[in-house]
Amino acid sequence: MNQIEQRAGQIIPFMQDGSYFYKKGIEAYEKKEITRAVQLIKRAIQAEPTEPVFLCQLAIVLSEEGEYEASNEWLNKIKEEVDPQMSECYFFLANNQVYTGEFHKAKENLEKYFELDQTGDFQEDADALLYLIDVELGMDQLQIDGTNPFTSPLTMRLHEGEYAQAEELARGIIVNKPASWHTYALLAEALWRQGSAEEAGQILTDLLMKEEPDFTARCQYTIFLYETNDEEAENWIRKLKTLYPLNRWERYVAGRALYFVEEFEAAYSLLREAMPLEQPVYVHQLAVAAAQCGRFHRARKLWNQAAVMESDKQPKFLNLKLKMDAAELAEKHDHEWLY
Repeated sequence: MNQIEQRAGQIIPFMQDGSYFYKKGIEAYEKKEITRAVQLIKRAIQAEPTEPVFLCQLAIVLSEEGEYEASNEWLNKIKEEVDPQMSECYFFLANNQVYTGEFHKAKENLEKYFELDQTGDFQEDADALLYLIDVELGMDQLQIDGTNPFTSPLTMRLHEGEYAQAEELARGIIVNKPASWHTYALLAEALWRQGSAEEAGQILTDLLMKEEPDFTARCQYTIFLYETNDEEAENWIRKLKTLYPLNRWERYVAGRALYFVEEFEAAYSLLREAMPLEQPVYVHQLAVAAAQCGRFHRARKLWNQAAVMESDKQPKFLNLKLKMDAAELAEKHDHEWLY
């Protein structure tokens, strides 16, 4: 039980009307009935508009669904009007701001959290979040081998399923940068998806035998083992699920690998923190991951967002929403990922 729930539990006996709707809202949220959960918690707030626990829980639900601006409105209401001493609201506000890339503001709110509560339930999480913020603030621009890996032509060809083109690009990069181990790992995927599993496996094995194995290679090898039905796949998947990379690209690569090995909940948890959502391809990928772990409301909103960003893909996103409603996505999780 987290601190929010504990506080609610302490107050509920004295607020029967609000607590009834709050409890029903939590039950709906646990069943992933997000729209109903939001409605019920809002009714609890109508009954008890100055109860910060209700406002904070609504903010948490909205944040889980990627509604960071709406979540922040409720948290700021607590911070500015209802209970400025409620330390948790500063922690959740900072957490939202990390997702939206507002690292300086996030750091300010975390520092306020530490000031207000030096022994709270979120101390360990706050310490980790502060470290992550410091890492992000120390990186002017994420680059590997001089390019942004999220937008490189090689990465985009893999996203689109253009594996022959991806292979050609990767081999060209390796000619000029023979120590670009990250590129070798992506080349391996282009190869095995074209049927050259033996060559791909050898490339990944060689990368993993280096003194400092490439992280991308580790993730790619996990996918490779799973998709080639290797008995070692389960062990590699279990190890991958224990990792939390601080580097944004590595979080994405790990989340992507977990998606392809059908660990959808773990994948979504990492991807929602790593995706550069100013790029429609990543909005789409996060939508697919959300749909695969039952977050249908979130998936639908993301596909709508992606359709606005890239109108020529609207038929594809509409088709995916229809397949989601018909519970057909799980059959081709690797195919649906493609852009």
